[in-house]
Amino acid sequence: MRPPMAPAFTFRGVVRWLVTGIAWGMLFSLSQAHTPPFTPLATLTPPCPTHCICLSQSQVVCNSAALRGVPSGLSPSVTQLSLSRADLRVLRSDAFAHLRQLRRLALDACNLTRIRPFAFRGLPRLRELYIQHTPLATVDSFAFAALQNITSIVLTHNRIAQIESYAFAGTNFINLISLRNNPIKRILVHAFSGLNDVGQIELPSGIRTIEPQAFAGLEGIGVLELAFMDLPSLLPDTFHGLIRVGRLSLRESDLGIIKVGSFDGLQHVDTLEICNNKIDGIEELSLVQNNSVRVFKLTGNHMLESPEAVVLEVENIIIRGNHLPCECGRDPFTNPLALSQDFAEENYCISPLKVRGRSLASATSGSAGCRGETGGSARARASAGAGPARNVYSLAELNLASMAAVVAFLAT
Repeated sequence: MRPPMAPAFTFRGVVRWLVTGIAWGMLFSLSQAHTPPFTPLATLTPPCPTHCICLSQSQVVCNSAALRGVPSGLSPSVTQLSLSRADLRVLRSDAFAHLRQLRRLALDACNLTRIRPFAFRGLPRLRELYIQHTPLATVDSFAFAALQNITSIVLTHNRIAQIESYAFAGTNFINLISLRNNPIKRILVHAFSGLNDVGQIELPSGIRTIEPQAFAGLEGIGVLELAFMDLPSLLPDTFHGLIRVGRLSLRESDLGIIKVGSFDGLQHVDTLEICNNKIDGIEELSLVQNNSVRVFKLTGNHMLESPEAVVLEVENIIIRGNHLPCECGRDPFTNPLALSQDFAEENYCISPLKVRGRSLASATSGSAGCRGETGGSARARASAGAGPARNVYSLAELNLASMAAVVAFLAT
């Protein structure tokens, strides 16, 4: 019996085997061409810097007192960064230039004492900047320069006492700059120069001096409100160079003496308000056509002296609720502020005491209301003081003559 023969390799089987091998080889080559080389996960995700917590690739929190500077190992994709409570004392120029995607930056409660010029340069997408509750005492020149399209710069509850010239130069299109709750006593010349198109600037209370041209170079602001100030005077050229203002408001303040030329150089104002202030005197209140003020409101003020000169070339004038000195028998329409028919009915007496609170019209309709009152104007007090002195002197002369007659009679 013959042993079984090995299977025969037919021509067709050989061809099928070759085709299958070639096909598998091609598939393997294609898979190798389209598969990236293996890379460990740690190299795809940059390590989170020391003393920081990376909530995601875009959100990083570095709220550690052990942090002495801006971390250099942050991913360029970070959009929200908090360095609150860090021991960050000096912020150098271009400190965040490696984070061009940054949109929100918080530096609250850190030990910041100095911001170098152009510290925030290179942040084209920054929208919110918060620096609060720090020992920062001075805003250096160009500290907040070259910021574009930012929504808000919040600098509240610091120790800022001074804003140097051109601190915000080259910064445009901001909704809000807030400086509330800072011990700022003096606004220096050109403090806001180079700042354009701002929605609102909030200044703190207690300002005692505004230098001439302090707002020069500030072009385009929606609201500039100056409240709760304690000024000895409003100086000439205080608002010179301030252009394109939606509303300029001076309210709830002691303005002292409003000097000649205080509003010179102020241009293109929609509304100028002087409301609820104490005013010692007005040397001149002048708003001419070059100021281009559309609405002027003078309301609720207490004036110790009537204005010396008033020139108001304004489209719409509102003067009401003010308290002014009343002089006995004087027509209230001789007051330089009497620019409307309702002036005497809508404004009130601050002196003399007997007519205080009464409308100008009722208090000055006759002199009986303030006759003999010594609490009014200097002129009224002088008139009131002269009468009694003459009466006492005449009585003394009469008594002396009577005594002489009695002595003569007794001697006889």
